[in-house]
Amino acid sequence: MNWQPYVRASWELVMESEGKVKVFLQHEIEAYLVHMMARTFTDPSIPPDIIALEFANAKTKGDYQRIGDSCLFIDAWDVKRAKLVNRDYYQNLGQIAYSSASLKDRPADQLLESVAQNFAFLSRVLRGVRL
Repeated sequence: MNWQPYVRASWELVMESEGKVKVFLQHEIEAYLVHMMARTFTDPSIPPDIIALEFANAKTKGDYQRIGDSCLFIDAWDVKRAKLVNRDYYQNLGQIAYSSASLKDRPADQLLESVAQNFAFLSRVLRGVRL
């Protein structure tokens, strides 16, 4: 599959959104968001219906990263948001998921740790894509 059109479209959306919401991400974090969007363009399983079940069954770095990505979409776009959870539930769960993914490598994956620490900023930029 040719990912180039998805990466280009994602990059354009992120650049436009950063200008709209006045949040300018570090280049590595920005690249993560662009590639995360590109790889999920055609994935109907993002986000899953019940994310807490996904977290309970997660074992690999990829599992935790996918949960973090799903939480980012839910937090930013209010899709498949559970009704009985606090407003910051998905932000907290996403940060924990990305941190857990980062710790699956030795040494720890610094990019995923940065994504965890910058979750709120990533969410604001992603929310701006939808505006």
